[in-house]
This record gives sequence, structure tokens and C-alpha cells, in this order.
Amino acid sequence: METDNASMAAHYRLPLFLRVLAKVLNLVSKNLATRFLWRIFSGPIKFKIHNRELGFYETATKSMVATSSNREVAMYRIPSDGRKLLFVHGWNGRSGQFSTMIERLSSDGFDITTIDLPGHGNSEVGQTSLPEITDVITGITATQGPFDVLIAHSFGGVAGLNSVRLGATYQKIVLISLGVYEIRPMFENFVGLFGLDKQYYADRLFDRVETVFGVSPTEFGPDMFADKIGIETLLVHCKDDIESKSEISVMVHEKMSNSQLYLTDNLGHKKLLGDAAVIQRIADFIK
Repeated sequence: METDNASMAAHYRLPLFLRVLAKVLNLVSKNLATRFLWRIFSGPIKFKIHNRELGFYETATKSMVATSSNREVAMYRIPSDGRKLLFVHGWNGRSGQFSTMIERLSSDGFDITTIDLPGHGNSEVGQTSLPEITDVITGITATQGPFDVLIAHSFGGVAGLNSVRLGATYQKIVLISLGVYEIRPMFENFVGLFGLDKQYYADRLFDRVETVFGVSPTEFGPDMFADKIGIETLLVHCKDDIESKSEISVMVHEKMSNSQLYLTDNLGHKKLLGDAAVIQRIADFIK
């Protein structure tokens, strides 16, 4: 499945001057253009915290946790005696985006843990990628868990599924607005935003991931392994999501052996996180 340019543009929020600069670098040096593309591809943008999230940050206990890549990520805890939940946000996101959902589930007695991914929120600034994010989730699960339920949004859901592929265990999984089905189209459509040769630069970015992390990006696509995940899973997606099309969740649901699919309307990519009906559906699923 291909991700269209509108989706990728929303994901990376690229201003025009960056696209112009990429074309200039392509004419000057393809190596420089590749390095530039990698910097954008792996560089999350931090956005201002909304007022509605402030209550979460005032309530939760924050600590900094070291990762296997010698970086520190922010972790937030609202402890309780109930089932342990791990929340993972998406690309360019932060823990506070779950604030409404966390308030409800915390009041229901669930134990809450959420993290700001590398380069996001209050975590250490810098570049990151799907392999590193997957390692962080796997590590947090090993050192701070076990967790009964993983609740993940967008790109965080892809990393969460990969943490299961690499050995993390949960009793249930909730995937909201799952961000990617196949990996290669994500690379090609990212390059396409700049009007450059998709095949050539996608190959270069693939090579970069393999050099830095020693793995093939293709391995991280849910299309490659979703059928091997037997954990009970709820996939939630809005039919009018333009950042990650609902077909992604539909196809993953069709591959998984123990999943439920809940499709909504008029909530886009992020409004699901604070929607009362969605939160109730999740609460019913994880209780």
C-alpha cells in the first residue's frame, strides 16, 4: 500500500524552502542531498504543549530513563494497583497527547506509564528512527514492566508491534491510527515530497538504515510479520484520516489472527485520542 504525499507532508510538516534546498543539493552533490534527506527523515519536530495537557504533566511523576543507545528518554508514571498500561505516542508527538485518555483510565484504577520517544517531548534532543524506537520500547518493557497492555498511536504503534516481534510481551495491544503497513513506500513517498528520484534516494536511505542499525528496514513493516502476532489486539482508526489511511489498520487486522477493528468517522488522525466513545471502547477492551 502506498502512502500519498499529503499524508507524508502532514507527517513531516515540510516548509517549501526545504524542498527547494533538497533540489539544489541534488544538483550539487547526491551525497549531500542524501545526508540532508536523512536529517529530515530522522529528525522529529517538537511542538508546543496544549493547555489541555498541563493537568497530565502536573499529575504524573517524571523521570529520565537511560536507553540501550546511551540516550535518555522522559518517562511519566501515575501508579495504581490496577493493570499496568504502557502508552507510546507517534512521530512528532509526546506523552501529553494521551492526557484525556490517561485521565479516564487512571480514574478507572489502571497503572499508567508513558514515555516520550527519543528526540520527542521532554526526551533528549536528536535524531531517531524506527529501529531505535523499537529498541526503546523493548527496553522499557523489560526494565519497567511487565505491562499488561500496550496502547500506541500512529508510528508508535508500528514500533510497538516490532517490540513484540523482538520479544516484548503484553496481554493486550491497542493500536490507534496505525502509521505504516509496508516500509518501502514510506521511504519512496518521503523522497517524492522533494520532487527527487524516488528509487535512487529511497535506496540510499535504506542503505543508511542498514549501515547505522545493521538491519533491513523492510523487516519492520507490519506486512512482514503481523500474521505471527497472536496477542489480542484492538485496532482503532478513523475512516477520514489523511495522515495514515484507515486501510493500514484494515490490512493489519486481516493478517492478524486475534484482532478487532473499530473504525470511526470525523476524528482524523489525532482526535481519536481524546474522543469519549473511542476511550470507552478501549476501556471496555482492556478491562
